[in-house]
Amino acid sequence: MATTPQPPRPPVAPQPPGSGSHFLAIVLLLLALIVVLGALGVFVGVRVLTNAVHLNVEQADSGKKNVSIKTPLGSLEVNQGVNEASLGLPIYPGATAIKEHDSATVNLDIADEAKLRVLAGKFETPDSLDKVVAFYHDRLGDQVTSFKEKNEEGKTVFEIKHDKQTKVVALKNDGGKTLIEMVRVSEGRPEAN
Repeated sequence: MATTPQPPRPPVAPQPPGSGSHFLAIVLLLLALIVVLGALGVFVGVRVLTNAVHLNVEQADSGKKNVSIKTPLGSLEVNQGVNEASLGLPIYPGATAIKEHDSATVNLDIADEAKLRVLAGKFETPDSLDKVVAFYHDRLGDQVTSFKEKNEEGKTVFEIKHDKQTKVVALKNDGGKTLIEMVRVSEGRPEAN
């Protein structure tokens, strides 16, 4: 059986020039549009943030600095220095603050979710550790919920926990002086004192 030869196929017409370049031009235009919109979004975001974030730094005549940062998401305030009333703990009579920048009040408020207040101060006295421990035993008395004669750092620690508040007094002999570290941590709204 003989097969009949097939007639030759006609040549395929070439693609008109430029049809592929239209596709490339559209892709490049879309890419440029995305870059421009992204840059515009970043610019607008930075402008909104710079107008919504407020930073305030105040320095009192005593040299203490107070810093506050307020944003739509919350606020942070740091005030140097603490006193007996704000700590809610007695400061040993005659004790002196070690460094002003080691004592501070920090208030953190996260947009109606969490409020945290931390007060910390470091003091020292030339009196003996035994005398200072006796003072805090007498003054804190029944309020103490936990007492450690010596913790892992060699400090005598008084701890008072009630509701959403913790107060700590840590004492340590430091080369002939007694180091007094006090911390108060409160959750919830800052108190008036």
